[in-house]
Amino acid sequence: MNRRVLLGAGGWLAAAALTTLAGIWAVSLIGADLSGQAVRSMTPDEVGRVLATASAAPAAAPPSATGPHAVTGGFSYAEGSVTVACEAGRALLLSWTPAPGYGVEEVERGPAATASVVFESDDRTAVISLTCSSGRPAATVRSVAEHDED
Repeated sequence: MNRRVLLGAGGWLAAAALTTLAGIWAVSLIGADLSGQAVRSMTPDEVGRVLATASAAPAAAPPSATGPHAVTGGFSYAEGSVTVACEAGRALLLSWTPAPGYGVEEVERGPAATASVVFESDDRTAVISLTCSSGRPAATVRSVAEHDED
């Protein structure tokens, strides 16, 4: 073999190795934010634990949605959490958060005599109805198990 060919192949291999190392280093930087701290994704188990221990904080209503005399209340169930405001005998659903494994199927936000939200999982549907009883928030839950008909 010719010496030139060996030097050319060696140079090409060195350049390829250097480029590969630079690429690996650059990709490793993607996992660090501007402060230099590494960022990693949460595992599904970690997400489940965080969601199971998180409390649904009531969302603040827009100033035009409730008046100064509105009374708010929060309710939590196995299917999810809701926050409602009562003013002038009408219910306004401020926030709703389904529990892990549930989704939101339907929302009747109000303001109305009755506001509602439907939380649904693969095997259960829960309808949470919110009213204002004597000016204070009240909730009722109707939960139905879903059965597959084959």
